[in-house]
Amino acid sequence: MKRHLKYLLPILLLFPFVLSGQIQDRHVASTVEKYFARNRSAPTIISAEVVDDFLYGRTLKIRIQGHRNSENEDLGFAFGAAAAIANQATNTFEALWVEMDVRYKGVETTIAVAPAQCSIEAIVLKSRSFGDWWENCLEIL
Repeated sequence: MKRHLKYLLPILLLFPFVLSGQIQDRHVASTVEKYFARNRSAPTIISAEVVDDFLYGRTLKIRIQGHRNSENEDLGFAFGAAAAIANQATNTFEALWVEMDVRYKGVETTIAVAPAQCSIEAIVLKSRSFGDWWENCLEIL
């Protein structure tokens, strides 16, 4: 019995990582929605989808309703959610895309795109500074 435990224990310890580490494409949108729902100060999510963009490649596209007084925080939160989910996705993303609508004398829309790997390194893995990501990776269209 002890011999079997010696082989079974490492497998059981790694099993939760194998189960939780992969998000299938069909679950990406619902996972993004759950990520936003868990934080009550999060901006309102309008939609989330996986698209094959001809310019950016495989892209996780999120659309949010931001607040006029916290536009940068809302944009940062959306990219944080996108990076966290892209880091756990089964298939890799080339880009993360956030469209933010802000109501101020009408609707103003901000569109921002960043490479997925750069965003994961800065926001999730913290191997790159957030300021470096904001200056060198993020592109506001």
